[in-house]
Parts: sequence; structure tokens; C-alpha cells
Amino acid sequence: MTPAIAALSRSQPSATISVLCTPATAQFVRRDPLVNDVIVYDRRGQHKGFAGLRSLAATLKERRFDVAYSFHASPRTTTLLKLAGIPDRVGFSGSSLGCLYTRRVHKNGGLHDVLRMVDLIKDELDDLSRHQFEGLCLDPACHAPWADLRIPEEGGEGLSDLVSAIIGDGRPYIVLAPGSAWPTKQWDVEGFREVAKIYRGRGVRVVIVGAKSDVPTARRVSAGLDVDDLCGETTLEELFALVREASCVVCNDSLALHICSATKTPVVAVFCATSPLFGFGPWRNRSVVLERRDLFCKPCHRHGSQSCPTGTRLCMTGVSPIEVVCAVDGFLGEMGERSQARYLPVVES
Repeated sequence: MTPAIAALSRSQPSATISVLCTPATAQFVRRDPLVNDVIVYDRRGQHKGFAGLRSLAATLKERRFDVAYSFHASPRTTTLLKLAGIPDRVGFSGSSLGCLYTRRVHKNGGLHDVLRMVDLIKDELDDLSRHQFEGLCLDPACHAPWADLRIPEEGGEGLSDLVSAIIGDGRPYIVLAPGSAWPTKQWDVEGFREVAKIYRGRGVRVVIVGAKSDVPTARRVSAGLDVDDLCGETTLEELFALVREASCVVCNDSLALHICSATKTPVVAVFCATSPLFGFGPWRNRSVVLERRDLFCKPCHRHGSQSCPTGTRLCMTGVSPIEVVCAVDGFLGEMGERSQARYLPVVES
């Protein structure tokens, strides 16, 4: 969403930009110098249920917003904006309760999600930004000063001694993020283990990261190996810092992939049940995508699923560790060139 905020700020410099977000993301949105105000939507706590929704709507109504942009298809958010009486409500056509929007924008499935979000605010862009947006739709590497994902930095305060030591060691390290929200989006554990073994054998430090829910998977990867398994033990701030300073990250279609795009960290992303064609692949950072594109059943679901519908798990095991290692080696051989954002071709198995 940060490119959309930046494009809107450049095009409408006198506008006040407020962001409605969850408690988990509020601390990071508040750091964004382009955001004037953050409104927390705690739908599991303070704003739970319809009564909570009406309470938040009353708060928004008092603020007298002129326009609201809904970047996702949540019917709760759509209802909230209607109850708040915001006169101009913009969302994607086909969204749940989309009839409550005053303006509906076609959701272009062929664009990266970053560009789909900017497309939602396109009517507010100045001529130059609109021209840059059109160029990005043809080539995501085109110049546009507002187009990069951003994670506002804090300067390293609050990092644990171990994380600080890894970052400050001065030696290259790679990050493995073996988890994902859905099992069918996870590359085979043995693949991650083999990659870890190969790089430890070469003397390269290996750091494993992930959410608390990823701990069982991470422990299977790290069992008996001389790696730094920090899965479930880092704050988001520490995760961002570890990814930002890594020589390369190996991950699934997961949060780690998008953090790499924001920090311009080289990434080798293994797409299993899903596909970057849905618009959620790497964005403007050096990247290699590995996937089995020859399977009749792939992609089986836009967001993955709990189990393989065919029982074969071919999309999760079809990418070999040596393919991943070759891709990572390409980045390790380009140390010192991380500031140059460019694309590498998709590699098919």
C-alpha cells in the first residue's frame, strides 16, 4: 500500500492522509512520514461485532472525511465506510457488498497487486504520476519515485543481542523462511534442510525466521544443524532488520517475500500451490522465482489450502535444492550490488 500512499501524497500535497489499519500494523504505519494520522481498527477487541463497528463508524463520521479508498474486499470494511457517511467511497468492482461503493474500479488481474492499489486511486494522480503508472503497467522496472514498497526504519533500537550480533558480524549470511500461512504454499522441509546443509558446509551463516505458528516447520528444518533458528523468537522489527541485511533470502509465497521487496533484499522465492501471476510476486527487487509450471493442477487456489487436492504434493517437492542453491549463488556472487533493483527471469522446473 505504501506506493499508493506515496503517489497520492505527491499528486495531492495539500491532502491529509489517514490510514485505517489493524493493531498489528499500526506501529509501522505511524512511522510513515507521508501518513498524517492512523486510526486503529481492532475488530477482535474494541471494535468487535456490529456494536463495535458502529462505534468506529461514529468516530470516522466525526472526522468528516471526503473520500475513502478500500484496498481489499472485506464486507465489514465496506459496511463501515457506508455507516461512517463518507460521501465518496472507492473500491473494486466485484467486492463483497460492492454496491455500497460510490465508485467502483475494475480489478485488473494481470497487474501486480502494488499496481492494482495505485489503480484504485488513479483518478487522484497528477499527469506525471499517471504517466509513470502507465509505464509501470508495461514494465515494473520503469522509473517512478513513488513506486517502491517502504518499511520506515527506526535505527536499530530494540534489537536483541543475538540479532545485533548477526547483523554486526560483518560476514554474509542467508535467511531461510520455511513457513507460510497455508501448508500447500510451503516448499518441502527437506529442500530447506539441504540448502542449509550446503551453505553451512561452505561456512556461510544460515538464519531461520518465521512466526510462532511456523516453529514446528522451522524446527524440522534446523534439527541437528549448526544454524541460528530464530523462528518465533523475533519481533517484527528484528525480522525486518535480519532480512534487510541478509545477502539473500529463501522463502515461500509468504510475508518474507514482501519484506524482501520492501528492503530491496535479493530473494529466491519458491511458489508451490500459488502463482506470481496472481499479482503477489516479488516487486522491484532482485529476485528469482522457482516453480513447477508444468502441472495441470497448478495453481490450485489463489491463497493455498490445507492439503494437496491430488495427494501428490508435486508443486511442493518439484523444485530441487540444487536449483535454489544455484539461484542463491548468483546473488552471493553479486555482493555489493544490492542497490541496483532489477528482475531476473522466472526459472521453470
